[in-house]
Amino acid sequence: MNRAAVLVGVLGLAAFLTAALSAIDRPRAAEPELSGAQSDYLEQCGGCHGLQGNTAPAPIPVLRDRVGYFMCTAAGRRYLLRLPNIAHSRIEDNQRLAEMMNFVVFDLGGVSAPRSARPFTEAEVAAERGRAMVGFEVFDTRKAVVAELIRSCRAPASLRQAYPGEPAPKTN
Repeated sequence: MNRAAVLVGVLGLAAFLTAALSAIDRPRAAEPELSGAQSDYLEQCGGCHGLQGNTAPAPIPVLRDRVGYFMCTAAGRRYLLRLPNIAHSRIEDNQRLAEMMNFVVFDLGGVSAPRSARPFTEAEVAAERGRAMVGFEVFDTRKAVVAELIRSCRAPASLRQAYPGEPAPKTN
């Protein structure tokens, strides 16, 4: 092997090592620290409901500053846990699912969550997720629950709309 080829090989190796070592020393961009509940929400719900709970303009219920109202009544709490995507969630551990739902209602729900609302428990999740709603039961139950939230919990009438731009439902 001639000296020129060896020199080119050594210089190439030196350049590669220099680049690799400088990449190691370079500070990485800040990565957000997510709790287990936040991570579960992003994986299980964030694709449709949005990373911050805002879905507009998609016809998916907005969670941000709205979902907490459902914690005002027992029927509202049951409704949230019986939603098909919650009840049939790939999160099999009921405590983990309770933690994710508490993130949804208290963090994403923000000011809409009543101060007196108690967090979901593992036992509550276990009891309700076995009774998942089916088909139009989701819409019919939501309508009844929202009417009660507006009547009894001072929830805004706009809660009748699942998402911004949804045609207002006819009231009888």
